[in-house]
Amino acid sequence: MKNNSKKKLAIFVKVFLMHLLILLLIDINFSKILGFSGKNIEIKDSAKFVNLKSISLEEIEKNREKIKQKKKRLEDLKRKKRLAEEKKKKLAEEKKKKLAEEKKKKLAEEKKKKLAEEKKKKLAEEKQNKKIEEEKRKSQLEKLKNDEKQELENYEILKLEKELLELEKIELLIKQKNIRNAQLSDAEERYILTIKSKIENNWLIPHNTKHDKICTVIVNQLPSGKVTNVKIHGCKGDNIYLDSLVNAVWKSSPLPIAPDIEVFQDIIVLQFEEPN
Repeated sequence: MKNNSKKKLAIFVKVFLMHLLILLLIDINFSKILGFSGKNIEIKDSAKFVNLKSISLEEIEKNREKIKQKKKRLEDLKRKKRLAEEKKKKLAEEKKKKLAEEKKKKLAEEKKKKLAEEKKKKLAEEKQNKKIEEEKRKSQLEKLKNDEKQELENYEILKLEKELLELEKIELLIKQKNIRNAQLSDAEERYILTIKSKIENNWLIPHNTKHDKICTVIVNQLPSGKVTNVKIHGCKGDNIYLDSLVNAVWKSSPLPIAPDIEVFQDIIVLQFEEPN
């Protein structure tokens, strides 16, 4: 607005100065005419003065109108130019804004694409890590299974070895007891028969069961006759039959006390045959 006002003021001053210059020129011509001597010159100069004055006033009016029109035209041109510049500026700003929005949109799309790629990459890495962990876990589990299997096999082997050793000991003990029984004194024989008799009295034999004809029982006892362990050896049969014999031994505790310390045996090997 200030620039327009300044421009208008400048134009006004120029027009004013132009009018003033014209008036000064007119006045100068009049002065020259009046300054010359002689009648002819005075008459001619008077005619010129009248004509010049008349023409000058008309020209002034015309010039004023022209200046006014030019001024209006100039203002129209300036207004059109200003509007064109404003339009151009507006278009440039809109273009700049559009470019900025497109750039922003492009950056957002690139960022979105980058985030999607990073997410995809992260998911792929997580999937790969999960697969590795799963394989590792399976490998560890397989190793544990193999170790457990090996330990179980070792345990079974040790167990079997222990059982075999125990069986060998029992077999040796039975062999020794059989030899011992063959050499029993009358007192020892009566002592063993008394124990067997008590057990047989407490033995409730189930009917219709399958079993060997003779079953060997190993009994551990204390000097007081209290039974501490009972084990069936070398006898195959129904569980109900074997359990009935074991229960009969436990039921007979305490066993008859040995008549003499020399006769007492902490491990007794007894052989039972189902009575007819």
